[in-house]
Order: sequence, then structure tokens, then C-alpha cells
Amino acid sequence: MRAGCRGAERGFVLVAVLFVATLLLGSAVSFALFARNEVRRSRSEEFALEARSLAVIAFDNVSEWIALDKNDFDSAREPLYSPSIPIMLSFGEWRVFVRIVPQGGLIPINGLFLPDGVTVRKEYLYPWREIWTLLGRQDTASLVLDFLDGDAVPRVGSREDESFPNRSVSDLSELLHLPEIDRVLLYGNEPSDLSLSRFFSVYGDHTVNVNIAPGEVLGLLDPDLGPDNAKAIVAYRTGTVIRDAKNLIKIPGFPRAAITRLKDIIGYKSIYFSVNVKVQKAADERSFTAIMKRSDKRCEIVNWRE
Repeated sequence: MRAGCRGAERGFVLVAVLFVATLLLGSAVSFALFARNEVRRSRSEEFALEARSLAVIAFDNVSEWIALDKNDFDSAREPLYSPSIPIMLSFGEWRVFVRIVPQGGLIPINGLFLPDGVTVRKEYLYPWREIWTLLGRQDTASLVLDFLDGDAVPRVGSREDESFPNRSVSDLSELLHLPEIDRVLLYGNEPSDLSLSRFFSVYGDHTVNVNIAPGEVLGLLDPDLGPDNAKAIVAYRTGTVIRDAKNLIKIPGFPRAAITRLKDIIGYKSIYFSVNVKVQKAADERSFTAIMKRSDKRCEIVNWRE
């Protein structure tokens, strides 16, 4: 009996030792994993901070570059705004790639009205109607104008609501406050879908920069333009820049009457620029995007995301 008890005791002690050893081993493994994850997290945070600092430096440089661009046009043909060749900056082991894209090629939704904030510019009456017809939502056109204009008086066949901002919008997404506007109408399901964001933008004054405007926008600016003249404009600007109306007249088939009608909304320069900054170190990278607004002396960031 005693020998059997001693054997059982030794077995119990052995099991206890193995159990404790297993606990200690598990704890050691858990601590090692925790320590490794903390090191990774710390390195990731350090990389993010350094990358953000370099992005700020890059945006400061971009601000100066754009301010120094005194041309009377802004075009993708300029090296500063080349869509295919990014600008590269080096900081030791770090590489920073910068792409600058002039904005203002879409119809400025905040520039639809005259200075009174209520009357739609006559030049935009035609494209406004055509775009809503193209989208199959003619019934919503006047409602959006009431949403945006500066008074609380409803237009014919429309309505006003206390929730309407009656002011310029800072982002197209504000239109989603209208029950009649959903994300499909605003953005489409696919990039190729017809949607409001294909034609309108908040980044512009009251003009459309014909050097960068998509053909589908150009063709809707005037009844005499249309797809064929829009294609001719796009083809022409691939070989040169458009500085003024004299350049437009040189385009074969361009209707002179359209220039007269659109002279107050056709532009050749941009006020806003989209700037993408990609920061790389070895296999790690981080991207930052900002919208910058050009003033007389420099540019300022009006929107930033990473």
C-alpha cells in the first residue's frame, strides 16, 4: 500500500511539474508575442509620424511650386502637373513621390449662382437641365437649386425646408441630406456610371478650366458644342495648351457663337489642386492626399486625408 501511495504521489508531483512548466512556457510564448507586437506597433507608429512629417514638408514645397506658376493656364501638359511622371524628393533612405492635379474641370456647383446667391447664371441653365435629363431626374433639378441658393423662397414646382442650408456646400456629400438624392445618384455604383460627381465639383470658382475638363462636360456646356466638338477640344489640347479664346477658334469646327455665350464661364487656369503624396522607406509606404487652394501669394490646404 505504501509503495503504491508513494508512486501515486510521485505521479501527481510529475503532473503538477508538467502543468506548471506548460503554464510558464505558455506565458513566455504569450509575452514574446506581446513584446513582438508592441515592437511592431511602435515601429509602425514611428514610421507613420516620420512619414507624416515628410508629407507636411512636401505639401509646403507644393504650395511654393504652385504659387510660383505664373502661367495664364493650368494644364496636364505642364511638367509640374504631369499625370504620368511624379515629382520625386529624397530624404536619406526616404523617397517622397508627389502628383499635382489641377481641379476646376467640372461644373462648379457653388458657382452656379450670380453674386445675389439666388439667380442661376444663364450660361449654366442649359448644362444644368441637360445633366439632370441625362440622369433621368429632371424632377430633382429645381429642388437642388433651392437646397443651394441663398434664400428660403421655393422655385416653381419645388419646395424649401428648414433643413436646407441655403449656402455653398463644402462637399458634394451634403446633397445626401435631400431624400431625393442617394449615393448611387451622387457617385454611381462604378466609376463609369453616370452620376452627379461625374459633372459637378465643389472645387472651383464659377468657371470651367477647358484644359482639363472631361469631354462629357465640355459637350454639355452649350447646345452648339456636343460630343464631336468636345472630342476636338480634347484632341487639340493633347498637343498644346489652351490659353484663351483665340486658341479655341483655331480648333476645326469650333462654333464661334459658343465662345461668345460661354466667355464668362470658360476658364484656362485652376484655383484648386489635388495633391497626392506617397512616402516610402524600404517596403513600407504611406499615402496622403490634400486639396490646396491657390491665392495670390501661396496655397493653403483646405482638405486633408491619409
